[in-house]
Amino acid sequence: MKKIKVFFIDANNNAPNTNYPLIESLQSFPNIEINFFSVLYSKSTNYYNKNYDVITNCLFFNFVSRINKPSLRRLVKIFSHPIANFRLLCKVMNEKPDIIHYSWIAVPFVDYFFIKIFKMFSIKIVITQHNYLQHNKLRLRLLENRIFQIADKIICLSDFIKSQFPEIIFYKISVIEHGNSYEKEKEYCSKKIIRKKDSNFKILFLGNIRPYKGIEMLLDSMSYIVNGQKMDNIQLRIAGKCKPDYCEKIMNIIKANNLINYVKFEGKFLDYDKLFEYVINTDIGVLPYLEATQSGLPYIFASLHKPMVITNVGGLPEQVSTEFSEIVEPAFIEVANGIFRIKEKIEDKKIKESDFESYLEKHRWKDTVYKYVNLYQDLLAK
Repeated sequence: MKKIKVFFIDANNNAPNTNYPLIESLQSFPNIEINFFSVLYSKSTNYYNKNYDVITNCLFFNFVSRINKPSLRRLVKIFSHPIANFRLLCKVMNEKPDIIHYSWIAVPFVDYFFIKIFKMFSIKIVITQHNYLQHNKLRLRLLENRIFQIADKIICLSDFIKSQFPEIIFYKISVIEHGNSYEKEKEYCSKKIIRKKDSNFKILFLGNIRPYKGIEMLLDSMSYIVNGQKMDNIQLRIAGKCKPDYCEKIMNIIKANNLINYVKFEGKFLDYDKLFEYVINTDIGVLPYLEATQSGLPYIFASLHKPMVITNVGGLPEQVSTEFSEIVEPAFIEVANGIFRIKEKIEDKKIKESDFESYLEKHRWKDTVYKYVNLYQDLLAK
């Protein structure tokens, strides 16, 4: 059996939560040989490198990732990224992969020219596009559209992302959902963490804390619930990495609305032990995003049978079941009412364990992995 040789690239390791589970799973197929080229520079990437049987080839891209200052890092990358790609080109010429799969395009105006060179060697190019536009950007990056045009296949993680592309290239786009890439963490953490007893109704927001994720709107919802509706047996936890200036703004909003006793705020990176401890100890998860394309969080909450309130933006509604989720418009009153409705459903036992099991059966990680294998095989069969 001829093996399909894949070079899998994420120069910034922007998506370790999918990169490592996917690569580890693909390695188990006898007809797949995969090499991962990326960087290790954070608690998150180091966690995945330690806990997954995946070798991260850091020789090519790792230097610039160790520069802490973002503006300096971006400047240096303009010069270092072409050098890293030239070294990669030498390896490509030596090992001749069948497919180069970009999990994330790092610097489009550099990557474009090297992708053109790779294609000269009859190598198939696959691009995973997590978002059509980068967060808080109004247009594509320089030469990014050119990359879409010359790629052999583009993978989108939701139908919503696909819908943002020009229809003329729909033929080369495959939708492969984010998938429940957290099965390993769930299996490990859920065995050793026991829920603490608490009379409060607990709400949890997880993930990087940025304005587009609707944190300020969520706090307005909490103010309405606590100060307007006089509900005092409720607690919101907001936990995730956050820039210092935005942390300060969030804390000021909490204080201004007299929510100190009702909101716990942690603006720092969470390891998976802590993340799953918080999920196990909550009643519901909330994703109050103002904009979104997709997220892995619904799978984490669902895997531990936690109902959700999510906003009707982007591809989020594609990722949940209405059997255990409230999908609401992105407005503070709607989020608050969604919390009330989901709380009532929990108390009335209208949400069943079987609702979660049915959802998880439809979103098994191994089924997601098979879609990647089939895509590789189909691409080379043409």
